[in-house]
Amino acid sequence: MSQTSSTARLVRAVAVTGLASSAALFATSTPASANTNFNGTCESSESCIWQGDIWETAGWDYEGTDTDLRNNYYPRTGAVVNDNSRGLTTMGTSCTAVWGNNPGTIANSTKVVRITPGSPGRSLIGTTYDRVMSTHTWAC
Repeated sequence: MSQTSSTARLVRAVAVTGLASSAALFATSTPASANTNFNGTCESSESCIWQGDIWETAGWDYEGTDTDLRNNYYPRTGAVVNDNSRGLTTMGTSCTAVWGNNPGTIANSTKVVRITPGSPGRSLIGTTYDRVMSTHTWAC
């Protein structure tokens, strides 16, 4: 075996080891619970606001806390989520999704809706909550 081929093998081994270490480091840098799939489809661990009734028209899916829905839009229709909600669901397994009608904290809201894990959701059509939801938090 020549000196050149031994050196080449060593360089390749170090490069592969370095790439594997980097991949492992970057793969774990984002929390597993962070929602990165804002596709308008209510999926496991997300809560959803529906532009139409539950499972109708367009959905806004989220996992986390957003205290001001004025800068969020339904992916399928482009309509603003704030004050344009007619149905609420949660697919979360341990946290209660809480919505209120004023931007900021839930404490500032006069109308609050809580959806517990495993519940079927809530239609807002024909209620005093129709189209008023402006904040969203998780209560765990």
